[in-house]
Amino acid sequence: MLDSYAKKTSTREKILAATRHLMSEKGVQATTLADISQAAGISQGTLFYYYKSKDDLIYDIVEQHFSQLTDSIIASIPRRSSSDKVTLLRGTLEKLIKDQDTSRMNMYLLQEAMAGNSEIKDRFMVKYQTWREMIARQVSCLFAINDPEDLAGLGAVILAIIDGLTIQYLLDNQSFDFKKAAGIMSGMLDNISSPAKETP
Repeated sequence: MLDSYAKKTSTREKILAATRHLMSEKGVQATTLADISQAAGISQGTLFYYYKSKDDLIYDIVEQHFSQLTDSIIASIPRRSSSDKVTLLRGTLEKLIKDQDTSRMNMYLLQEAMAGNSEIKDRFMVKYQTWREMIARQVSCLFAINDPEDLAGLGAVILAIIDGLTIQYLLDNQSFDFKKAAGIMSGMLDNISSPAKETP
């Protein structure tokens, strides 16, 4: 039974690796399931056993990437000092955005979800809820913002900012300034965590 699990894992990893490689070379739209099965050295029937559609495959790649990022971001929070907020935010943004292949696939899936693919839309809604909660925890740790309503709203706003920054980076990565973006986000969050007292 252990051999069967190892074989399934190995085959799945071969499929994912072949898909990443082909999509980085040819693009998401131009890569076919036939291309993927050939590059992975498996039959199309075997590919279909693991993945019913190209969207399922892409979703797994993006899911795997963001799960790893989420784990590494959460793991880094307790070890960082509160004075290193801009550096931590910059590192987080770079990890989330700089992998252009994954970012392109993520944008492709978002486009599919918005165009009416209900299965992908449902998956994204669940994943976005998880990401909003993860962002809220990170913001709470770094900026001492503890109001649940503020945190829920901030999670959604920061996720929207990350999506917007991803689009900008994909369009023009040469002039994109992660440090400046992180500094602005840090300033915004500092203002929320310690708002200026109103003068009478």
